[in-house]
Amino acid sequence: MGWLFRNYFSNRALFFNLFDEAAKNMVDMAALLVTAVNTDITEDREAIFKQIDKLENTGDDITHKIYLALDKVIFTPINRGSIPVLASCIDDVADTIHEASERMYLYNIDEFVTAIKEIAVLIHKASLEIEKVVGLLRISHKEATIIALCRQIKIYEHQSDQVYYHALAELFANEKDAIKLIKYREILSSLENTVNRCKNTSDALETISINRLN
Repeated sequence: MGWLFRNYFSNRALFFNLFDEAAKNMVDMAALLVTAVNTDITEDREAIFKQIDKLENTGDDITHKIYLALDKVIFTPINRGSIPVLASCIDDVADTIHEASERMYLYNIDEFVTAIKEIAVLIHKASLEIEKVVGLLRISHKEATIIALCRQIKIYEHQSDQVYYHALAELFANEKDAIKLIKYREILSSLENTVNRCKNTSDALETISINRLN
């Protein structure tokens, strides 16, 4: 029986460590996004976009490791079905951050409207909360804290909705350059989608936390 316990605790550390890595990678991408939209020098901004692209690949590798580990182990530290859901949710946040940065780069945007900067900050804040919750998964009796943090992520998502729809209204009312309007709209859409993915991640984390109470 001893090997079963050793196997369980080894697998417990493996999954939680991989989730910690995935969450940190996502936060690093979000921080770079904030830096990018507040950088005036084109060359510096392009270098940041390249960093985001590299971290997105890192995130994919971490997600792949989680799936591989799931195929090999019997005992998992949280509900087996919740592991691929959470891994996918975190990866989706990273993917949409990358999508937003790619659009900024491909559209050659050198002036960012206030709404873009505001939503980028909200993405970073939501990512930090996700990282905190992921870190708490390995600790018992933290369900109340986890649920409170997940609710904060949903508040950020609501704030982002308000910024997004107000920005769209402003664009359609005041922007006379149709091409520029489309570019800003697409970037804003990617950013808003990223915050929605953060909310989806909080839902997955909240479900895991509630299941631990049962």
